This record gives sequence, C-alpha cells and structure tokens, in this order.
Amino acid sequence: MSERTRFIKIAEAVAVDRETLTDTFGRFTFGPLARGWGWTMGTVLRRAMLSSVEGSAPTQLRIDGVIHEFSSIDGVLEDVPFIVLNVKKLRFKLEGADFEYARLHAEKPREYTGADLELPANLKLVNTDALILTLSAKDRPVHIEIKVERGRGYENQESVKKRSPGEPVGTIFLDAFYSPVRQVKIDVANVRYGERTDYEQIAFEVATDGSVTPEETLAQTAELLKSHVEALSKIVDPRAGLAESGEAEETAWDEVLVESLDVPQTVKKALADHGIKTVAELISNTEEEIKEWGDIKPRSFSTLRSRLEGIGVEFAKQPAEEETKEGSKDEA
Repeated sequence: MSERTRFIKIAEAVAVDRETLTDTFGRFTFGPLARGWGWTMGTVLRRAMLSSVEGSAPTQLRIDGVIHEFSSIDGVLEDVPFIVLNVKKLRFKLEGADFEYARLHAEKPREYTGADLELPANLKLVNTDALILTLSAKDRPVHIEIKVERGRGYENQESVKKRSPGEPVGTIFLDAFYSPVRQVKIDVANVRYGERTDYEQIAFEVATDGSVTPEETLAQTAELLKSHVEALSKIVDPRAGLAESGEAEETAWDEVLVESLDVPQTVKKALADHGIKTVAELISNTEEEIKEWGDIKPRSFSTLRSRLEGIGVEFAKQPAEEETKEGSKDEA
C-alpha cells in the first residue's frame, strides 16, 4: 500500500451478481470505500458509461428510386419517414472496421425484418425481429443500403452530413445513437468494515441494447477513466520542452504575437510603438530596458511580467556587474 493512501480504504474489485447477469442487464457492487467516495465514484461511472462507451449505429440510408426522406414508395405500406424510424431502431455490433454496409432486397409481398438483411462477417444485428418495411405489391422490388458506423454517444443528422461529402444523390442521413448503454442506476449505502460502520458501497445496475454486455461496458469505462486519471499524474513544465533547445524556443515564440497576450491595451500600444510584435522580440529585452521607455505604468508592467511567466518565459537577464567591468577593461 502506498504511504499516501494508507489512511484511505480503496476497494480491490467489483462484485458481479451472476444470478441476474444477462447480455443486456448486470448488477454490480463496489466497495468498501472511504466516506464521501461512494457518490463521487458512482456519479463519474454513470456519466462515463452513458456517454463514452463505444457502439455502432446506422448513419446513412439509401433506397433505390427515393430522392429524399419525405417520400412514399409504390407497393410499400410504410412511407419513407417510417422506414427511417425503423432503421434507426436497428442495433448493430460492428467489429474491426470503422464502417460497413447492410443490404435488404425485398421482392415478395410480406413483412421484412432485420433477419432479412444481408450482413458482412464482421457486422451482426442484435434485434433481428425489428420491422423494417412491409412490401404489399408484387413486381415492385425494393432495395435498401444502410451504412453502419462506430462511434460514441450521439451524433445529429447535420453532423453526419457535414463529415460525409460526396455521397450519392438520394442519401438520407440519420441521427446516430451510438451508445449501447440504455440505463445506469446507482445507489450508495453505508457498510461495515472492521469496527467502523461509516464506509460506503456503490450498487449499480447497467442495462444495454445487447451489442455490448454490461461487463464489457464496465471494462471499457474503467479503461477510459484509468487513462484520464493517469494523465493527471503527469505534471509537465511548459518550459521543459523549449529549454532543450534555444533554437526551438526562439522559433516557438517568434510565432506568438504580443497582441494575443492578456495585457492592457496601453501596454500593447507601447510595445507596438517600439516595434515589438512577437513574444520573442519582447523577451529579448531586459526589464530595465522596457521600463526606461517610460510608456508602461508599474502596475501594467507587473501584469505584463505575470502574463509572460504564465506562458513559461521571462525577460532577458541584466549582465552581471563583474562581466560589465571586465568588458569595460577590455575596451580600454
């Protein structure tokens, strides 16, 4: 146990209720936890599960002979808007590739469901009994192509359309509901640990659409949270990378304009009047040289110095007194 965590109880593993566990539902408990950590951990877990677990969803739909989504199809009971709604309800599991296509060829009069879709080997449909359309006339075949993509959370129709230029005329873009997590319930209760009764335990229930199991949901969420928390422990000095090379430092600050600094407008004007446009030009001067101008008030100068320190740079140093004297002797 780390010296820094020896006074805080950290739970070792998550307990799974195997009796109620299915492909779409899971009940878990996590504890014991130090007081106050139950809702802290529970809230983070719930939000991450609902928003960040990867899933698959239909994003585009093409129907032969249909130009736009507000149409009807001869020989089909449902209008195109109803077909669009039915396609959105299809829940896919895509492995490997970032996108794949599902196709439907309806030729005989009957109901067509997800089970009638032609799918590549790496694409599976969870709810195969979901209705897509009903063909009511003979000799009027309907061919449909559905694009399925992987993603997280929710993406609206306009966003899908914007990132998909060059698609054929008649492509119907869909709102994409990628998240496979349908519901997450959490509850926190006090539990006994040793002689103390004020420890906490999280109980949470996870419901998914079946494309991802509750256990896979928990594993994905834990990996995502672990990556974020590990990043917090890496404290980086903004000056470290530039200090390795004077050339790199000069190049970097040559591209940063003084105008971008959060300093009073009077300071920016004074610097511009003296021909200073970039941070590199500014820090090539000493504080004394800037103050000798007499254009910048003490308080404004303090603000300028503070802003420079905030981005990891400082003014040039004044030559040491001994070096100045030696330089004078050499000149003599």
